Order: sequence, then structure tokens, then C-alpha cells
Amino acid sequence: MTVQRKTHLQIEINAQGWGKVPGLKRRLEQATALTLATLPATLLPAATKAQATLLLTTDGAVHKLNREFRNTDKTTNVLSFPQFERTELVKAARCIGDIYVGDIAVAYGTVVKEAKAEGKSVLDHLTHLLIHGLLHLFGYDHDTDSKATRMERLEKDIMATLGLPDPYVMIETASKPRRSVKRKL
Repeated sequence: MTVQRKTHLQIEINAQGWGKVPGLKRRLEQATALTLATLPATLLPAATKAQATLLLTTDGAVHKLNREFRNTDKTTNVLSFPQFERTELVKAARCIGDIYVGDIAVAYGTVVKEAKAEGKSVLDHLTHLLIHGLLHLFGYDHDTDSKATRMERLEKDIMATLGLPDPYVMIETASKPRRSVKRKL
């Protein structure tokens, strides 16, 4: 008898470049499992039942989603669409089986450009954006300094556990030192 491992993340790719990123599916599955396992005890019942979709798409598609759902007429690197507020998610976990927690969309061209400018691999940058997006689906936000600090700390810890660099450190580029800009996420 074969026991099938539960997959929490449905990955949909509709931009050619994503398919060329080596190790993509395995890394994203690892990052998802670790992110869900790292959530606080109040969210763990929901995390064990969580289902989400990651859309790896084009800048144009993310621009359209941003304009349509966020009234922001520009491309961004990642968008998250939570299905529940945090308190509703905790309640739902007590009552139902699998829980569809939401969608995440990531823009290929923007991620490639940012990764290059920040001296990162595309896969490492995407991994960070997935972690960031998943945390949004579970009610984390960065709309205040204290919330941003809490969310960034969790992102750094998850990245470190995966053996990946801190996504918020100063990075020396050929032109000037810069901080990885994530508060705009």
C-alpha cells in the first residue's frame, strides 16, 4: 500500500521562465511545509489542513490582478489573496476538513529583475516571496512597524532553517549598497 503525502500547495505555472528554474517544485514544497510547521500553536490546526494555490505568472498578469483586486495600477512581485481573516481561519479549522486558505501570485519578470539587483538567485528570491505570501494567508501583515518586524523575523527564521540567506540584509552591488526592499510587498 502506498501512502500519498498531503500536498498543501498547488503550483500553477503560466509564464515560460518559471519552468527553467532548477529545483523549483521541491524547494517550494519544502518552504511551504516549513512555513506551515513554524506557525504559532493557535494556527497549527489550520496549517495542517491548509490548501493554497501559487500562481507563477507574468508581470502583466500580476499587474492586471493588482489593478482589479487592489486598485493599484502597477506590477508588483507578489500578491496574496487570503480567504479568511485570522480569527475566522482559527474557527474554521475546528469545524471543517481541508481549508482553502487562499492564492498567491508571483510575477516572473519582476522577480528576476529584483533577484539580479539584489545579488540573489531567482529561486532564493521566489522562496522568500512564497514564505511572505503564505504568512499573509495566515493573517500576518506589515502595515505597521511592529507587525512588519514580527513578520520579517519569522521570514528570516524560516529562510535560515532552509539554509538560505537573510532576505533583508544589506547587499553590496556594483553601484551602491542597498537594503532588500520588501515592505512594499
